[in-house]
Amino acid sequence: MDPGPAAQSDVLKARSIKSGAITLTDQAFSYGVQLAATIILARLLTPVDYGIVAMVTAITGFMNLFRELGLSSATIQSHEITNNQLSALFWVNVGLGGLITLCIAALGPVLAWFYHKPQLSLVTVGISLTSLFSSLGTQHGALLTRQMRFGALAVVRVSALVAGSGAAIVVALTGGTYWALVASSVVTALWSTCGLWIASGFRPGRPRKGVGIRPLVRFGAHIAGFDIVNYFHRNLDNVLIGRAWGAQQLGLYSKAYALLMFPITNLRAPLHRVAFPALSRLQNDPGQFRLYFVKYCSLLAFISMPLVAFLYTCSENVIRLLLGPRWLGAAELFSILALVAFVQPVTGLTGTVLVTLGRGGRYFRWGLYNAIITVISFFIGLPWGARGVAIGYCIASYLVLHPSLMYAFHKTPIRPSDFYRSISKPCLASFVVGLVAMIVRSLFTAAFDAVGLTLLLPLSALVYLGVFALLPGGRRTLAEYGKYPSLIWRKTGRSD
Repeated sequence: MDPGPAAQSDVLKARSIKSGAITLTDQAFSYGVQLAATIILARLLTPVDYGIVAMVTAITGFMNLFRELGLSSATIQSHEITNNQLSALFWVNVGLGGLITLCIAALGPVLAWFYHKPQLSLVTVGISLTSLFSSLGTQHGALLTRQMRFGALAVVRVSALVAGSGAAIVVALTGGTYWALVASSVVTALWSTCGLWIASGFRPGRPRKGVGIRPLVRFGAHIAGFDIVNYFHRNLDNVLIGRAWGAQQLGLYSKAYALLMFPITNLRAPLHRVAFPALSRLQNDPGQFRLYFVKYCSLLAFISMPLVAFLYTCSENVIRLLLGPRWLGAAELFSILALVAFVQPVTGLTGTVLVTLGRGGRYFRWGLYNAIITVISFFIGLPWGARGVAIGYCIASYLVLHPSLMYAFHKTPIRPSDFYRSISKPCLASFVVGLVAMIVRSLFTAAFDAVGLTLLLPLSALVYLGVFALLPGGRRTLAEYGKYPSLIWRKTGRSD
């Protein structure tokens, strides 16, 4: 006899908690490795080194979307998938990966001419290898995610980051300049693919016709269409700044954005890796789907919003502490982009709703509308340099917020009001945190160094929790979150 909806929900909750514990541990280790590598490399390399690599990755990253073609999302989201289908998708990814590798390598001279940087020819060839290496493990990683085998994924991810970061530091210490960043990408991709093959146990067979991958490819094409549009508008700012204002401004801008999104991404990623397959399983149960989404959105806002508020207030101190004084030119850009990052993690969940419900076409159109507004904002701000682009991006992000919610949630179990209610308490409490941090900094400006920043962080956390508890329903929410550690402790000791 099949279990009822309530029993299925309990099973999914238990599995999500266990998976969440694993992914949070994974993310903590990954965050530590990446942060350490960032701090070390920022003192061994220059903004120009980062700018040179950013000139290449802005283009190559876009081309790599054709290698993926959304097929990993199709594998995870599909109700059922056979070994023959997995094998067919594997060979599609590998074929595309090989083709993209050749195309990227051939673009080297073009990029060197476009940016007036001859060294970009060889840098592009080096980075192109990541496309081939990554394509060999795309379906293996998707299969592990579909099976919610996050322990295996964690081991592969952390070990690959350690290997890639180690390679970068060694190359930088030997005077390799920007080649250190190239080495990091190549080694990480190769190590990750080898680990995924070992962990998944999946060995692709010979490609066969008529195994029923057309619906999967169609769904993946919609996802790829969105990813291509999204990548274009998320990276066009780098291309425009690099072309119009040079490597120095691009290095400051790209590093400010990367440093800001680094903690946000590392907090959001483990939650998303668990929520995506879980929501996919609930796509035929609107009530449970809505409940799971609201809790997911609330938790993400609870974590990300106060952190961004703190980073916004202490931008100059954060830049000085983590990157060093020669990067202080990125502090203002960091503050402006923080206003975008305040809502970006939760607004991105609108796309998660569409993908997990299998609405790939609407997902693509939603991304296209957002991209048009954002691209216009880049061109408007470009005459004022990186600062103008950042301000334009910030304004555009808030202009499209509500229309995006209305369009994406149409005919889904989620309503815009669900979204706003789920983020209201974290948003209000975070504003108070930012205000308190600003007052403390203004009172102790002369003595506000690394120690002051370290002391302000727990103070801000206490203020945030106190204000959150005073808001309607805040104590109940905190009590629920307080149960998670004990639940995680129990669940991690059990098998699925």
